[in-house]
Amino acid sequence: MMNNKVQVQLYIPATGKMYDILLPKMLSVAQAAELLASFFAGTSGGAYLPDKDAVLCSMETGQVYHVNSSVEELHLKNGSRLMLI
Repeated sequence: MMNNKVQVQLYIPATGKMYDILLPKMLSVAQAAELLASFFAGTSGGAYLPDKDAVLCSMETGQVYHVNSSVEELHLKNGSRLMLI
């Protein structure tokens, strides 16, 4: 069982691609954004070049998630749709 993780859909506008990502519930938004930004910068062949201000936000509402909130505190569920900008 993976009760400590949620599977979210992550859209990266810079690449135009959607990814299924597992995020630990205790990870903060700041940690998640940093890890995802560095990972996708390395795998996108230069299509995604993050800066230090990369943020995660809701794909439905556009709401930018507070950096100190955890994945669990945001009540993200399996299938939640996020954007990394």
